[in-house]
Amino acid sequence: MANNNIHGVIPVDKPAGMTSHDVIYKMRRVLGTKKVGHTGTLDPSVTGVLPIVIGDATKLTEILQEREKRYSATVTLGRTTDTEDATGKTLETEAVLEGSLNKKDVVAVIEQFKGDYHQTVPLYSSVRVNGRKLYWYAHEGIEVERPSRTVQIKNLELTSDLRYEEGTISFDIDVTCSKGTYIRTLAVDIGRALGYPAHMSYLRRTGSCGFSIDQAIALGDLRDGTVKAEPIPIIDMLDDILRYDIQDEDLLFQITHGQKVVKSDILTMLGLTDLDTILFTRGEMPLGIYKTHPEKPDQLKPFKMFNNLWGTYGNN
Repeated sequence: MANNNIHGVIPVDKPAGMTSHDVIYKMRRVLGTKKVGHTGTLDPSVTGVLPIVIGDATKLTEILQEREKRYSATVTLGRTTDTEDATGKTLETEAVLEGSLNKKDVVAVIEQFKGDYHQTVPLYSSVRVNGRKLYWYAHEGIEVERPSRTVQIKNLELTSDLRYEEGTISFDIDVTCSKGTYIRTLAVDIGRALGYPAHMSYLRRTGSCGFSIDQAIALGDLRDGTVKAEPIPIIDMLDDILRYDIQDEDLLFQITHGQKVVKSDILTMLGLTDLDTILFTRGEMPLGIYKTHPEKPDQLKPFKMFNNLWGTYGNN
């Protein structure tokens, strides 16, 4: 029988060779529950932090995905591929001679990518154009204009010496970035700025949704019971949201029934002049996240409700 009383987040260290959905399938078996999701896909060849959300924590996905991510990657100059990583078909090569670049050259270029960074979405991605994912066009050999977007590189550092091998140069970078950043595209763009075709030859996600790689648990350890699967409570994932602990029974009734509330009443209780988002709690139990009503700014309306923690209530 499925266990429907598990709610929280477990940061998993995804191994290479598995899809993110494979990890979900394995975690469903570990936890004995079907309501399991993740907060951001990792390609099969990529390892690292994959936060797994369970039960009512699946409602946090939209919130957690907005938080910054961190990666350790290897940029290889001398070859570019159609997938922009090492798994793809070679599109262009150009020998990079030993001594043609030094660390100072690379540091000067990667500094240019810090801050707002405009990048073109890779062809092999799940971004949709005209209702179809881009990788469908790639597989069908159909040319299509790829969208561009502005992302943010919050930190970018060279973390290794330059390595020369058979006409290529490789070096490691550490990247902290916003949601939606493609590190393989960043690798290609860094290579282009240095004057060479390039691709991303290695990637490990070292931070996601507030979790570091040190907090992530190896999937194998969870599966064989070496580490007990103990989800981090939902309340611990919401420290950055304004919180109000409900004492008034009438307000408790309104919130647990998903009713809209008058914004000015909450502002008075908190002694504030304005707010956009608030988490209502009862003790250490999250009841719901409310946001300002988009059409009625004098009201707060439910954004994410945690009914399964408190009990099942009807929404008005």
